[in-house]
Amino acid sequence: MKKSVVIILVIVILLIAGVGYYYLANYSNGNMNIRVSDSSITGIMAVYITFNQVAIHGNKTGWTNYSFSSQTINILGLTINNSKSIGNFSLSAQKYTMLRIYIQSVSVTTPAGNITLKLSSPFVFINHPINISAHSTTDVVIEFNLQQSINMESKVFTPYVGIFIQ
Repeated sequence: MKKSVVIILVIVILLIAGVGYYYLANYSNGNMNIRVSDSSITGIMAVYITFNQVAIHGNKTGWTNYSFSSQTINILGLTINNSKSIGNFSLSAQKYTMLRIYIQSVSVTTPAGNITLKLSSPFVFINHPINISAHSTTDVVIEFNLQQSINMESKVFTPYVGIFIQ
């Protein structure tokens, strides 16, 4: 009789611990929705950027990589109000300080045709604090300054960006 009470007590304790762990792991998260937009540039009809990975640095968790299927977005004409999402990432609630948004390729459409640009860097680097709260979504809009980013003479794309947190 005494043995069965101990076994039941151990099972109850393990069950409570499991439920507590599940709750902490799944309900102390928030979301970071990373979106892209641009500032305008003249003489170009489209700017296609292909994204395929994001790395996010948290004060408690360090760097975490998030890969996803490559997606190509024509960012020309996208503003903060109609920006396009490249991913909505579930993260533990904490302060994040750095982002790397990986770029696979960039091409532009001009009146003369399509041109693939060389990348000066495989990613956009952002060093800016972003607080993620549990049970909420934070929109992070990365605005590409196309006038500075695109060098049509050398056919090179060097990402110059600003960040807006909503």
